[in-house]
Amino acid sequence: MATKRPSRTRAPRPWRWTRAHLARLPNDGHRYEVLDGALLVTPQARLAHQEVVARLIEVLRPYCRTHELGVAVGPGAVVWSDNELQPDVQVIPLPAARVMHEEWETVPPPLLVIEVLSQGSERHDRGKKRAAYLMLGIPEYWIVDIDARSVTVHMPGAAAPMVVTGALPWTPRADVPALEIDLVRLLGGP
Repeated sequence: MATKRPSRTRAPRPWRWTRAHLARLPNDGHRYEVLDGALLVTPQARLAHQEVVARLIEVLRPYCRTHELGVAVGPGAVVWSDNELQPDVQVIPLPAARVMHEEWETVPPPLLVIEVLSQGSERHDRGKKRAAYLMLGIPEYWIVDIDARSVTVHMPGAAAPMVVTGALPWTPRADVPALEIDLVRLLGGP
């Protein structure tokens, strides 16, 4: 009499999200991003968040244009492999004339990425997304905390992040003067 061998069942492979899946998700006010096969979901940001994002872009755009650094956009996409992160603000080193003809997949890595903390985003912004931006070699990654009235600046290779509460300097190149951003005004002043 033949004995039946026990069947080996394979554990199902875990689902891996890719950029291609993002197009199928609803346009419901949430921000959907993919990082290392995981879907990151952030609820709709509060109004103060959107105002700070707009103020940052208003400060960065003329500085970038004057010094031919590229363009400040927000939100945007940082794309590599099957990953897509959507920072609140980024400075892309492209001439303004090329912006209208580029796709996110062809844009060079940003000079600066900024995330403004919002409900549900802090864990990702301070954790996985920070690690990804630094791994990609993004020269500066800022985390803006409206409630703490501060900006945490991360740079690849730095021993520790810098927490700024007064004037926030940005020097993207040695041959241009620093941009000084007044955090009091940015985070709640008139």
